[in-house]
Amino acid sequence: MTKEIILSVENLNKAFDGKPILKDLACQISQGEIVSIQGRSGEGKTTFLRCINGLETIDSGRIKIQGQDMGAPDKNPDLQKNMGLVFQSYNLFPHMTVWENLSLAPRFHKMEEDLIKERGQKLLEDLDLLDHQDKYPSQLSGGQRQRVAIARACILNPKILCFDEPTSALDEETRDQIQEIMEDLSSQGMTLLIVTHDKVFAEKISNRVLHIEEGAFREEVLRENKAS
Repeated sequence: MTKEIILSVENLNKAFDGKPILKDLACQISQGEIVSIQGRSGEGKTTFLRCINGLETIDSGRIKIQGQDMGAPDKNPDLQKNMGLVFQSYNLFPHMTVWENLSLAPRFHKMEEDLIKERGQKLLEDLDLLDHQDKYPSQLSGGQRQRVAIARACILNPKILCFDEPTSALDEETRDQIQEIMEDLSSQGMTLLIVTHDKVFAEKISNRVLHIEEGAFREEVLRENKAS
């Protein structure tokens, strides 16, 4: 059965100081698919994630979610909520507790408090963080901070969740736990895009790997997307 195309990127171009980084980049990602993005340092992997999340302004091209053109992020706030990003350094607010970090974005988007509590508590339970919700990031392990960052990105229920080097600072056991979480999210229909230098991790978890080379993608298919 053909999966719905959730993300479509067409002729995406981005340059910094006149130097082209992304050159007519194009791809299509299906619902529930896990796609890793690999390439040498400086090839534009993180730039691509930032562009599709509206954190960088593209020079030309189109980014569509379920066929709708995202355009300028500030003009499409509802579409922007369909994207989530877990940063490499997690970017948790150090002066806020786990719960405060988790509830900040939905309150900004004026989500009902009852729904924030319902979604937040479910995420904390699923990610084994209920006992840590009143702690500050400095009181957590690296794996716990990673899970908090995932929960924070998931609370708005995005259709696409992006990760920037999610395993770079994790031991093998914690890396396996993060893989299980990602696979569970995919099985629920969430689409995952993962920038990673970890070739072994990418091959274990991905349906496809997009190798970025000189600003363009080369595709490697690994396994069928079985997400419902």
